[in-house]
Amino acid sequence: MSSDETATTAHAGPGLPGDAEVAAELARTLPGRRYFADKAAAVTRVELRHREPVAAAGGRPVELIFARVHVGDAAPGYLLPVVWTPAAAAPESDVLVAAGELAGVDALADAEAVTALGAALIGAGRLGAMELRRVPGAAEPAVPAAGRAMGVEQSNTSAILDEAVLCKFFRRLHPGVNADVELLTALSAADCAAVPPLLAWTELVVDGEAYTTAMLQEYVPNSADGWAMALTSVRDIIREGDLQPADLGTDFAAEARALGAAVARVHLTLAAALPAGAPLTGAELIAPMLTRLEQVAATVPEVAAAADRVRAVYRRAAAAVPAAGAPVQRIHGDLHLGQVLRTPREWLLIDFEGEPSRPWDERRIPDHRLRDIAGMVRSFDYAAHFPLLSGREDSPQHRYRVAEWAGRNIGAFLDGYAAEAGADPRAEAALLDAFTLDKAIYECLYEAQNRPDWLALPLAAVHRLLDGAEGADPDPAADR
Repeated sequence: MSSDETATTAHAGPGLPGDAEVAAELARTLPGRRYFADKAAAVTRVELRHREPVAAAGGRPVELIFARVHVGDAAPGYLLPVVWTPAAAAPESDVLVAAGELAGVDALADAEAVTALGAALIGAGRLGAMELRRVPGAAEPAVPAAGRAMGVEQSNTSAILDEAVLCKFFRRLHPGVNADVELLTALSAADCAAVPPLLAWTELVVDGEAYTTAMLQEYVPNSADGWAMALTSVRDIIREGDLQPADLGTDFAAEARALGAAVARVHLTLAAALPAGAPLTGAELIAPMLTRLEQVAATVPEVAAAADRVRAVYRRAAAAVPAAGAPVQRIHGDLHLGQVLRTPREWLLIDFEGEPSRPWDERRIPDHRLRDIAGMVRSFDYAAHFPLLSGREDSPQHRYRVAEWAGRNIGAFLDGYAAEAGADPRAEAALLDAFTLDKAIYECLYEAQNRPDWLALPLAAVHRLLDGAEGADPDPAADR
């Protein structure tokens, strides 16, 4: 049997539920998963296009499933490693398939199954039809003796092998090379110190198309998540109302400045390592913003009410682009404080797959570096205002302090970027305003669909950004 034929076969192992039962259960459970990216439309059916046993975890079979999930007019593919467990012992939150006395549990949430998958993949160079591709010259990982789930639910799922290798499984799959693998390959080859080196990736052929299904990267122990560090600093500035930010032991400004320099180093490396696109006109730069605005306005009424003001900001941005156009290059594409790690020595950028809501083909197109910078600007502002969400720490004094924290750290981040890149993003203020507003509008849709209780945060930011952009314009009424 050829590899293509193998990779388009779906069948149950001995004693396991049949494909129809598994597909019906996945149609029920997948919409509730954080990594399920197609929540906007109802699931009409699930089709198993590949299913095979790939490992055993303590006598429990582990299967690799590639499912096409039919939503609206689309049928995106999802990668679902499943370990079959006695139902009585299965953690309810991790069950993908309930089938009588058996439960199909997400294998990437089960330490024993993670270990079995890692050992099979590295030891044999494959998981069934899923083949390992090693990065030339990269360190070769050892067959792991122990694995564990990271325990953080995101758009993809990562596991740690022997505390040395991070293995990230991509969940929603797209044909062709994954942008995370593509960009990390270029950055690793250039010895960019601002990313953890890529070691290998995996491919699976389904229906004649190759998909990047996972990647192996050096694990960075003793690192801190940028979002968690920022929240600690924000909470301290709220509690210590009589102290100046610089007097706090958790003042974040030096870290923000160093982070700006790290982002600039990644941008400079990508610009040198990968082809740039043709310069974009102002109209071309704002076209995706206008499209997003229409999409979000259809779902979030508060955004619809502000749409005319938003369009005015975008028009001013387009008018500020020189006639020769704006330079574009490959960028991170979804940069925020949750995508950066602080090691004892430096900041590292991770997760280069791009913004989950953007069409896959768009994520690999050269873009303006201000998209990444705006993502970080929004993330600092989001972290600053996040403690106010509960209402327990929401007073005029608290609001003043968090605004002070946001302004101080956004400024430090931009200072660090400007010093490293040799160009200050604030010199393109109108365009930076537009990208930042576009990111806040994206956040409104994300929170409306995933965490409605958080929607007030980006909505408030949209209004602050609109007020700020209009205040900076000498005649804001002229564009309305």
